[in-house]
Amino acid sequence: MQQIGFLFIVICAVWACNSPKADSTTTELLEQPPFLEWTDRIENDPENDSLYFKRGRLLMQGGHTAAARTDFEKAWSIKPTALLAAYLANSLESPQAQCSFLKQAINQFPGDFPLEYMLAESFQSIDSTDAALNITQKWLQSGIEIPEFILLHASLLEKKGNKTESLYLLETLYENEPNYRPVKEILALRYASSGDSKALRLCEELKQTDSTGRDPLPSYYLGIYYSTTKAYAAAIQSFDRTILIDYNFIEAYIEKTSLLYDQKNFKGGLEVLSKALAVAPDHASVYYWTAKCQQALGEKESARFNYLKAYGLDKSFIEAKAAADQLK
Repeated sequence: MQQIGFLFIVICAVWACNSPKADSTTTELLEQPPFLEWTDRIENDPENDSLYFKRGRLLMQGGHTAAARTDFEKAWSIKPTALLAAYLANSLESPQAQCSFLKQAINQFPGDFPLEYMLAESFQSIDSTDAALNITQKWLQSGIEIPEFILLHASLLEKKGNKTESLYLLETLYENEPNYRPVKEILALRYASSGDSKALRLCEELKQTDSTGRDPLPSYYLGIYYSTTKAYAAAIQSFDRTILIDYNFIEAYIEKTSLLYDQKNFKGGLEVLSKALAVAPDHASVYYWTAKCQQALGEKESARFNYLKAYGLDKSFIEAKAAADQLK
């Protein structure tokens, strides 16, 4: 198996440490510990790129993304490196900006796997699937066998409709890395969604690796499997178990509601959704399914309001907008 080594591990850590928090590069922030030590060093040696890089990493770890980006940009202006490019790209606010910068960085550091991996992920996030596949295909043909990269390639193939090759990659990865949890999760969901009984074995494996008993995914995947195979009572029990383990698991509420809706238990669906709304008052799908149940009960005015609420929360939810328009 070809290995990329330390730099790829660092890139994964860069993504992991990114935080949704943001603040400005104020003098007050940089004059406070633990940043003050590096601020003093920078004042004494303002052209030392490594000082800006180290302070930037410290700022990033603290969730001060905007301040970190300023330091990374300064370090980049002094001495560009591939590792610095990864940190700087991760501090950018939008996938489009990440793509633009990473393409520039790759021109300076051609053939750098970690940067191209990040670019492929950025392409995926803006739905440039073909561009992402061009990158992943090239590296897989070169012999790269990093599990995370194979998962990315498989997801891109799935998005392009090549489900057979995608599933083959996942199953091969599972055979080679049987203890790699992410591929178990993905395969369990794939099997469950198609009614393949292999889902049962994988769910059992996931349960066995959960020493705390607090992982909701095995129960959720079982719910999907039983729903697909029309074992509705077992499906509802599985979704109830999922919610009991993690009451924030909104997808379980939605799946349970969908089952109740199909059984024409619209009032039961609304009861489930009222609990979901308490947990996620800004989740578009909850309002959409609330509207569907209300419409089925003849409550057209309330249904239209909630369809529009769903669309207002998620402008890509065209089904909600179309349903609201039909109730005018």
